[in-house]
Amino acid sequence: MLRHRFSRPWLTGLRAWRRISAPSPALRILLLHDVPEHHFDALDRLLDTVKRGGGFVTPAEAEAWLAGDAPARGNAPCLLTFDDGFASNHRAADVVLSRHGVKALFFVCPGLVDLDGEAQRQGIAAHISDGRLGAADLPREARLMSWQEIAALNDRGHAIGAHSMTHRRLSRLQGDELSREVLGCNEVLTARLGAPTPWFAYPFGSIDSISADALAVIASAYKFCRSGVRGPNTGATDRRVLRADQIDLAAPEAYLSLIVEGGLDWRYATPRRRLDALI
Repeated sequence: MLRHRFSRPWLTGLRAWRRISAPSPALRILLLHDVPEHHFDALDRLLDTVKRGGGFVTPAEAEAWLAGDAPARGNAPCLLTFDDGFASNHRAADVVLSRHGVKALFFVCPGLVDLDGEAQRQGIAAHISDGRLGAADLPREARLMSWQEIAALNDRGHAIGAHSMTHRRLSRLQGDELSREVLGCNEVLTARLGAPTPWFAYPFGSIDSISADALAVIASAYKFCRSGVRGPNTGATDRRVLRADQIDLAAPEAYLSLIVEGGLDWRYATPRRRLDALI
């Protein structure tokens, strides 16, 4: 891809500019989804890259940072997050994250976790894949974490966040349907894990996948709402519309470094303004 080909000189220029400028202290949130085992080596390299830069913060440290209670670092620290709750996330935490001592935030959909076997595969295809794939097209090993696996992550110091009940596009919902997806998710996670989560990430993450009404319902039950719109989170960023950088582990290392260091932020200025306008 063209952007991959030019990522290294682009990254070199970005670093030169950063040496003579004074960017505002920022927290970056990295967003991953399903991470099959053949991507574990790439995940390992990504973690090494981040640790050489601003390093990682735990979900609890990110909460303090966003509340203004943590000192700023010279380089932007990163919070690692995973969406959808695939079983591969649990394995990645055991094999890769544990080796680096990184604690992450895992967003799950209780209504899909409660499905078994073929019903869950149908749910993944219809809701997480948004109908682009049929259940038969999914990888054979595709499944979501069980409640036991989710609880194990929580017990090991990772954090669990809400990703709606069944991964529906919230911009299309109103009234009781919207409340069930947002507030019902919080109720189930509280019952399962023993405490409410302060974190919500809305499904699909794009600016067209959220609405002002949905953000208002989210804010009534959660302290933080993470989007999928690229950009830094500074002291001026509203906690209801946090930015995140989606990571494709198949991309070249230089391109991943460019994302982590904010080299694509300029391309997403308009979606960030539209997101802010919703609140």
